[in-house]
Amino acid sequence: MIAPRELIILDSDDEFSWQWGARRDSRFSEVAYLIIGNQLDICGTIGTEMLSPKTKYNAYLVFKLVNMCDYRLEYAKSSIRFVNYESETDTENQDNIVHLPRLQESGNIPKMRGDGWMDGWMEVKLGYFDSKKGIEGPVEARLFEMNHIYKGGLIVEGVEFRPK
Repeated sequence: MIAPRELIILDSDDEFSWQWGARRDSRFSEVAYLIIGNQLDICGTIGTEMLSPKTKYNAYLVFKLVNMCDYRLEYAKSSIRFVNYESETDTENQDNIVHLPRLQESGNIPKMRGDGWMDGWMEVKLGYFDSKKGIEGPVEARLFEMNHIYKGGLIVEGVEFRPK
């Protein structure tokens, strides 16, 4: 799993939008907490040398919500790309719809994690990829939403890459 401090989070240095702090239920020393912001863009990358070759992987955003109230985090888009081989424009044509607080009938929906250490955290699939032999360099998993409506209440634990 990629820790929140290792992620690229839009406006994470703006103390009015994001706060950083410890949580007893986190495996990391800090998590990122979206107080209020009008854009959401979270990006995690991992080098293919860290992954098993010829293996299919899913990428997940691991998160909590302050509560299930409407924080205008209903949905966002997600994408996966090999940074050295796929342009952002090409990748945008393959974007997925991700639903965060509400269970919806379409798109990727969040699920509660039940792995002991991470009880109470949710995950939502950002996408999948195949770590083909010969493709080197970083793989990027990204969640983004740019509708300029203020949103908040999201706590980010990290982005996890794991075999399918």
